[in-house]
Amino acid sequence: MKIIATLITVLFISTNIISQELSINTKNATVEFEFVSEQAKGKVSGLEAKIVFNPVDLNSSSIEGSVDVSTLTTFNEMRDKHLQKSDMFNTKKFPKMIFNSSSFSKSKKGFKAKGSVTIKGTSKETEFDFIKTENGIAGKMTVYTNDFNVFPKKNRDDSKVIIAINLPFQSK
Repeated sequence: MKIIATLITVLFISTNIISQELSINTKNATVEFEFVSEQAKGKVSGLEAKIVFNPVDLNSSSIEGSVDVSTLTTFNEMRDKHLQKSDMFNTKKFPKMIFNSSSFSKSKKGFKAKGSVTIKGTSKETEFDFIKTENGIAGKMTVYTNDFNVFPKKNRDDSKVIIAINLPFQSK
């Protein structure tokens, strides 16, 4: 009986440890993007994130995160200034890009968080494919600028943007 009680206690403690909110090192986190058809790459800073990840019980996992759109850089000053204006991201009215997860599942290479991306006041469903690394979480998602009325293209596929996210854990 003591063995069963001990196993239940260990299982309960380990499940609670797994379910805790992950402390992300936001200073070293990166959110990089590639606007495929334009061959433009860049990054966004000002990350705020709350992540609860439990690989044993994915239903208890969640990701809420945002980045500061005014920090968006493609390393081209003229283009970056234009991206801030009302016909593009309209950063004065919509200062943040936001992701909120709605569900999690396992995938071939790791995990998938389905959720809503909100850019320029418009929300669209997308998927964030990620792996849990030794030092954090890393993954990718795809969005289309046409969906958010940002630099629309005639062909939707020409508005494809691949976003790579690296979220290192806070050092203990």
